Amino acid sequence: MHAALRTLRAGRAARDLRPSAGGLLLTAALAVGTGVAFAGGGYGQTASAVAICLTALLSIAVGAMVAGGLGRMLPRRDAALGVLLLLAFAAWSLIATAWSVRPDRSIAWGALVAGYALTVFVAGAAARIAPSARAIAVGALIAGSVVLCGVAIVGRMSPDTAVTIGGLDNAIRLRGPLDYWNALGLVAAIGALAAARQAVEGDRPVAWRVAAGAVVPPLIATLLLSQSRGAIVALVVGIVVVAVSSGAARLRLPAMIALSTAAAAPLAITATGRVEGSAVVSTDGRAAVLGGIVAAIVLGGVIALAIRAAEERIAWDPRKTAGVLRAGTVVGLVALVIAAGAFVAKEGGPGTALTSLRDSVASVDEVAPVSGADRLLSVSSSNRTGWWAEAVGAWADRPLEGWGPSSFGTVRKDYRQDTTEVTQPHSLPLQVLAETGVIGFALLGGALWVLMRVGVRRLRRMREERIDPKQLALQATLLGAAAAWLVQSAIDWHFDLPGVTMPVLAGLAVAAAAPAPRRTPRTPDGTIAPATIDELDRQLDREERPAASGALVLGLTLAGALVLIVLTVSPVIGDRLASDAQARLAGGASAQGLKDATSDVALAANLDPFSLKPLEVGRRIAERRQNFLEARRLAIRETVRQPDNPEAWSALADVAGKIADRVGMRVAAKRAVALDPYGVKAVSQLADALGKRAPPEASPTAGATPFLDPPAAATTPVTPDGGGTTP
Repeated sequence: MHAALRTLRAGRAARDLRPSAGGLLLTAALAVGTGVAFAGGGYGQTASAVAICLTALLSIAVGAMVAGGLGRMLPRRDAALGVLLLLAFAAWSLIATAWSVRPDRSIAWGALVAGYALTVFVAGAAARIAPSARAIAVGALIAGSVVLCGVAIVGRMSPDTAVTIGGLDNAIRLRGPLDYWNALGLVAAIGALAAARQAVEGDRPVAWRVAAGAVVPPLIATLLLSQSRGAIVALVVGIVVVAVSSGAARLRLPAMIALSTAAAAPLAITATGRVEGSAVVSTDGRAAVLGGIVAAIVLGGVIALAIRAAEERIAWDPRKTAGVLRAGTVVGLVALVIAAGAFVAKEGGPGTALTSLRDSVASVDEVAPVSGADRLLSVSSSNRTGWWAEAVGAWADRPLEGWGPSSFGTVRKDYRQDTTEVTQPHSLPLQVLAETGVIGFALLGGALWVLMRVGVRRLRRMREERIDPKQLALQATLLGAAAAWLVQSAIDWHFDLPGVTMPVLAGLAVAAAAPAPRRTPRTPDGTIAPATIDELDRQLDREERPAASGALVLGLTLAGALVLIVLTVSPVIGDRLASDAQARLAGGASAQGLKDATSDVALAANLDPFSLKPLEVGRRIAERRQNFLEARRLAIRETVRQPDNPEAWSALADVAGKIADRVGMRVAAKRAVALDPYGVKAVSQLADALGKRAPPEASPTAGATPFLDPPAAATTPVTPDGGGTTP
């Protein structure tokens, strides 16, 4: 910092200053999220652990920089409050492990939230010392979207044999490296929003605007190919937020998006997938997809040039903008009324139409079509309303503390009315309420609200002071991206995907923490005026923190990061050991191999003391070795670890059935059915235990020495457990 001041005093041009430390730190934080997105969006224990550990290391770097004298990196006032609330939510999530029905998942989810909090902390701290922080954040959002969507579209040129949710019919929807179509759609929407705003920025060079415009149609094509209705709504909300906040670009931004959507049509058509045998291929072949990509890129650049030419030739009065917006609103409302009237006429009356609409949205049996235009026009919630009702029921039973983070997949089994399996209610607010209660909801909601409010306040200040329009556009873009993410998170589970959430939260942290640019007087040759240097010198001296405070920050970040790394890495190692043992078991390991696998799962059970997987694998190994007493002991340990998990009780019932323990099987199966009334396996086990279907193990001929036939004159009464008694 003092070297920078000496450079200023020497009169070096301001454009030559490069705050490399803050910029590199922010770039690294943003790159972590984009990097793990290639591993299925970061969903999964290993990918999340990588993201968390890297972010923890970056937080240690921030602590070291603060201890070294850069105290001004620490977020101030409300921005600091947002970070603290997010950290408090992470702490509450970890504390909730104590009463969680799935403590293994709760620890992993709490660690993920802590990783998000550290991402906000690192990005906010870096933004404090990086004057180009907003440009870096927006550039990273665009670059990450282009790379992820580009990989997805190029992948459509090769046959896709991976079976996803719903089988090959659902694989028609483009999902790319994120492995979830709605997540890919949101990434494409945020990237298109950010790129389009740069393409219509009047103060940018022509080459910049053309390059930004060129990527908008391919991104919109990716959005259309994902067929994500929520992502389309999120894009519309983002456009409204950015356009309203950007002054002169209120009309140019929607025009850029609309024209780019038309330009994306050829690519969206040629890259549409179809099922061919056991794979999904592009409808029109590789050459057509490649041609569509080239055409979309060229048309995007041409649209950006056309908008720029219109700016120069048309003398637009800003006062007309409000009139155009009002006219557009009226046209939209008229179209909506006409569409509603046509729907009512088709259904035969208002009452019938409302009933039909309600059934289409709320019915758990009516799911939106897997692909095509019919899906985009469908109002079906695709079972979401049922999951939301289950989340509300779970929250009503534990309103204050919740059932434990990431426990919905287990808790909902006591509330569901069908046999579908899902691990999230597809709504962040309802998930947080059901799993962490009102306390967790208040902490997370408060953190996001504070960060958004601070970002909006800075935006208003920048508009009032008429600061650099480019910085104003960047600030509005970051807030628009956060708004789009919030909208779709309300109806989906992107919070569990660090590849989607981390870049957005980092951008929100930059919008909240980056200082508002100040007007700086300069001499004609571009150097900063000496008076300004003296003022800046005094300001920086005022903002330096004492060494004791810096040491405290370093100690806290170091301790917190190390604890977080241990909490994250230990279960991953345990899971890997259990998976390796499971692979040896499936591969037909020898007796010595099974013995080694038993040792591995014993170590895995100690490294991950809350998970059922090591015990489950150990139980199967014991069964392979014909050691059913050991298998039963491990099954009992499963019920002790997670007494409210029906899977643990089903496992115990299964072992009891194999050793012909009808009483134990009946008790375990009853408990499993009580926890999961619609569980097919649990109900089947209970039926077996009650004698409706006698398991083979209960038959007298199943043993090595079958019972003798009774004398012909004798009768053999049957006991309730199915065995015979001698007269």
